[in-house]
Amino acid sequence: MSKKIVWLVSIIIVLVIAGCGQAPPPPPTPVPPTATSVPPTATVAPTPTKVKTVLKWLDYKNNVAENEAIDSVIGIFEAEHPDIDIQRKAVAITEFMSNTLEAKAKGEVYDIMILDNPNHHSLADQGILADITDYLKDWPDKEQYFEGPWKSTVYKGRNFGVPFSSNATTLFYNEDMFAEVGLKEAPKNWTELRDYAKKLTKEGQRWGFCLSNTAEAGTFTFLPFLWQAGGDIPTVGDAASIKALTLWLDLVNDKSTPSEPIGTGETYKRFAAGKCAMMINGPWQLPNFKNDGVTLKWKVAPWPSEVQSASILGGENFALGTGPNVAVAWELLKWMATPKYLKPMVLPGNLPNRKDMANDPDWIGNPSIKIFVEQVAIARPRAYGVNYPKISVAIQKMIRNVVEGKQTPEQAAKEAGETIKPLLP
Repeated sequence: MSKKIVWLVSIIIVLVIAGCGQAPPPPPTPVPPTATSVPPTATVAPTPTKVKTVLKWLDYKNNVAENEAIDSVIGIFEAEHPDIDIQRKAVAITEFMSNTLEAKAKGEVYDIMILDNPNHHSLADQGILADITDYLKDWPDKEQYFEGPWKSTVYKGRNFGVPFSSNATTLFYNEDMFAEVGLKEAPKNWTELRDYAKKLTKEGQRWGFCLSNTAEAGTFTFLPFLWQAGGDIPTVGDAASIKALTLWLDLVNDKSTPSEPIGTGETYKRFAAGKCAMMINGPWQLPNFKNDGVTLKWKVAPWPSEVQSASILGGENFALGTGPNVAVAWELLKWMATPKYLKPMVLPGNLPNRKDMANDPDWIGNPSIKIFVEQVAIARPRAYGVNYPKISVAIQKMIRNVVEGKQTPEQAAKEAGETIKPLLP
């Protein structure tokens, strides 16, 4: 009986404690799972960054207006093509060829270039320029270019570029000096040119006619005379070349033109100072009249012609390098060559070479510039193969020997022709 009482008391004590709300003992602390029990976390691959195509650009446009225009147009292209980065380098014109040759020697290449058109054949021959003939097959814009500028991009029947901008030379004349001797219009042929030059000359005060007669500027000025006489570089030594040289000698003997070596810059200075009544020069001189405060009255006229009309082509071409980015660079070239983007780059001091830009009021609205544009349409390029620089030196020597009286036109032409023939393509 006593044992039952003890058992009941124990039960009652337990129930009383439970009824007082005493918390049960805390549950055991869970053991963290082992590392092997954690499911592997999926690795998210980073989004790949799209690599830009870098196009290296080389030109020699250091004129402030031209520089700003080119940089502006490049900026527009890059904004429209964020996957392309254009790295432009502008050098002095005298450093352009050495830059391209040094790059080739290092195994590098400029993807796009603006180069002097007489250098086109040489760079194409050396494998520096890409042959874009196949790209041009389906490009309708090729039909818009004047013959001379387009021809300057062709080497051995293949196309290695697209014309960029052009210039041509023509005749400037002083209106007041013309009126002074009773002349109203510019000379139209060689006979009138020599006759006008005599009338306009005042010995010791001014020459009737000034023209460049030395270095490349001399060749640049002489070639239109050669073409007008019916000759060409491959025929130097013939009657046409003798006739052209004889005209230059007659002008010197008449004391109508200087015999000492002068280039296009000195020719302009003499004309602007009233020391020459007429001159042969290019449109690059037009801004100088305003910048130099020249007040004399002057006009420009087409070249006086002989057997045929002719002027000479100056200016630049676009070309692509033979690197891995030819296809991308071609898209850039096509875009740049459209009138919308080409015009702002060409307008500062240059002339258009596309038919669909030739009537633009910004050029032909000025009567003087209009004549230059017309001369570009008939201008011929200096496209005589990779040896043109050596050919030009032979012509320069021929000119100097004649105007200095060292050789007759016949002797000088014969010697130059013998030098030139082995240098032709």
